[in-house]
Amino acid sequence: MKTSAERLARVLERHPKFYEVAPEGDYTGAIIRRGEFLVPARHASAVEEKARAWTDRRTDLLPLGAALFRLRRAADVVDLIANDFSPDGKETLASPVHLFRGEPNYQGGPGDVPVPVADPLPEPAKAPSSHAVTLAVLDTGLSTTHPWFRNQSWEAVDGDITDRLDDDGNYELDAQAGHGTFVAGIVRQRAPGAHLAISRVLGSDGVCDEIELLRALRALQHLSTHHNRRIGVLNLSLGAYTWNDRPPSLLSHVIRQLGVDTVVVSAAGNNSRDRKFWPAAFESVVGVGALTADGQKRTSFSNHGNWVDAWAPGERVASSFVEFDGPEDEAPNTDIDPDCFTGFATWSGTSFAAPRIAAELARRAQEQRTSPRQVLASVLDDFATEGTGAPRGPGGP
Repeated sequence: MKTSAERLARVLERHPKFYEVAPEGDYTGAIIRRGEFLVPARHASAVEEKARAWTDRRTDLLPLGAALFRLRRAADVVDLIANDFSPDGKETLASPVHLFRGEPNYQGGPGDVPVPVADPLPEPAKAPSSHAVTLAVLDTGLSTTHPWFRNQSWEAVDGDITDRLDDDGNYELDAQAGHGTFVAGIVRQRAPGAHLAISRVLGSDGVCDEIELLRALRALQHLSTHHNRRIGVLNLSLGAYTWNDRPPSLLSHVIRQLGVDTVVVSAAGNNSRDRKFWPAAFESVVGVGALTADGQKRTSFSNHGNWVDAWAPGERVASSFVEFDGPEDEAPNTDIDPDCFTGFATWSGTSFAAPRIAAELARRAQEQRTSPRQVLASVLDDFATEGTGAPRGPGGP
């Protein structure tokens, strides 16, 4: 199993424009892009004037309501922002471009990689399509040929959504390949009547930059407002720490633009910390922590804190997965092949607790013929338990 340090090194190797801002030996720092920063459009001209000596290019990202500035070689993005554009107690005028990651458990240990399930899981029961809630999953995509999704109710938000498997061509399953398919399968099991809107925003290594995430959210908003696809629930099994622990204002703005009728659910992160993890820590977002498989206590890896709103099992979760046979052989004297996947797996992480809550919102809303926003309070009440027993109500393990 890879340690956190090894996984971080692999991410930075594949994304050399990014680096970690954290004390040495702390693997929970923010990961930001070198020499670039984002500014809300309304502040772009003022920032451009003040930072003229340190910047050499401004690119307006009009659909995102932002501008991207590139620094001259000698300037340091964090120092510039901290000294000039991050006043205490006021809106941050500029921020680095953060890297976001999917949230399976990547600390190193028995739960940090998907484990093949030899026999197919029972296919989720069919459910009535009337009053179905549209539940959006922004993730690594979907294995559209999987039997759980061949003829089921889903649509692509924008472009190709295929869950990629081995983008680096090393004949091994990429670190988070199948993550989106796994998340969608949890939703199918818990809310079989939900209509899925799928977007591929994370790469097969489970990362995307802040701009890519903002664009994916804008595309989802466009689907909702221009194609009459009201998004009831959005699941984001991803997140990031910020360099100053303050909320990323552009992300907050774009999420709000989805509208009050959309309930956003997000993974709390897997570093056993109470440090705020975004977007889960936004007040407007339902942050979800992970319980053990029996629902009796918080997992050793789950983040926690008063910003975590709900708890659900996130350990050894079983769900749909991709088909892939890697280079490893069967273990001696067994028929167990540790990297041969036939469409099903178990996996651990707050990534897989979050869709449990998202699905519960969609299921209850459909059953009660109302909106997810209207059932939110009851869902939060039933899944509020952390470490003192199983969640109450029909959503128990």
